[in-house]
Amino acid sequence: MRFRDKVRKPKRPVVAYEILPPREKDGTLNSYAENISSLLSQTHIDAINIPEVHEENERGTRPVKNLERAEAREFGRLLQDNVGIEAIVNRVMVHNNLDYQKNWIKETFYDYDIENLILVGGETSNIEYPGPSVNESAEYITRDLNTGRFDIFCGGITIPSREIESKRLLQKGSNGIEFFTSQVLYDATKVKKMLKYYDELCKVNSVLPRRILLSFAPVSSKKNIDFLKWLGVEIPSQTEKRLISDKKNMPSKSLEIASDILKDILNNNEELGITVPVGLNVEHIMSYNFQSSINMLQELSRIYREFCIKTSLYD
Repeated sequence: MRFRDKVRKPKRPVVAYEILPPREKDGTLNSYAENISSLLSQTHIDAINIPEVHEENERGTRPVKNLERAEAREFGRLLQDNVGIEAIVNRVMVHNNLDYQKNWIKETFYDYDIENLILVGGETSNIEYPGPSVNESAEYITRDLNTGRFDIFCGGITIPSREIESKRLLQKGSNGIEFFTSQVLYDATKVKKMLKYYDELCKVNSVLPRRILLSFAPVSSKKNIDFLKWLGVEIPSQTEKRLISDKKNMPSKSLEIASDILKDILNNNEELGITVPVGLNVEHIMSYNFQSSINMLQELSRIYREFCIKTSLYD
């Protein structure tokens, strides 16, 4: 079953693993593919989610050096060809004009054989970017390209801490976005509110809610925490204190925290009768956290799938 078909079945669990493209200068594309093959032998995932790395200056000084990496779609094609798992390529739409992006999308579909895209917007609304918004891009893909020879499956990003995020989800869904991945979660409060409001909006407007993949990532150092915060991830002070209180066991602490957050969200959905289908997206953030991310993927997948079976969500 294709990734899109799984996403579109609200009762079916969907699990993705997010990994940065390898550093280009190291020539490690094939070794990364071997790592993914090893990952697949240990646990089931439905797709590999590949971010597109950009230098962002609006956030201030980057805590971790930005290394040159292979192109996301080149890595995605390699994984699809050599490992046999679908790739999802993230594309930041706002940095180039619409004509440039149109050619990039067509090239990605035909030359790289990649059908799954996550459309990403700008870092801030205070900047006038030269490229199209996520809504403009999604509308072009679904109403122009996909009515012709193309068949592109569009996703988006959701940031639960943003104001009126539920309305953003509704609008993007109406323009052709069919699933979302959340920002990395280290607190359940705002994502629970967002899911509740989004569910209510969908019911009022008589539309089916889009699936939201809940994102988690392990941390193993204070630098990891600083990097997540630089990315905009909200980490409550008590949670941060808990993480850094035992530096040697920080990865296991982050797994405990992620497990608690996931359970809290799932149980809240069940208690409130929220019908928004959720999924799972586990990131590794740093290459040296690869094994920790596999441990997190396995444990969170177990919790998520058991919940789906218990609540008769598995289809």
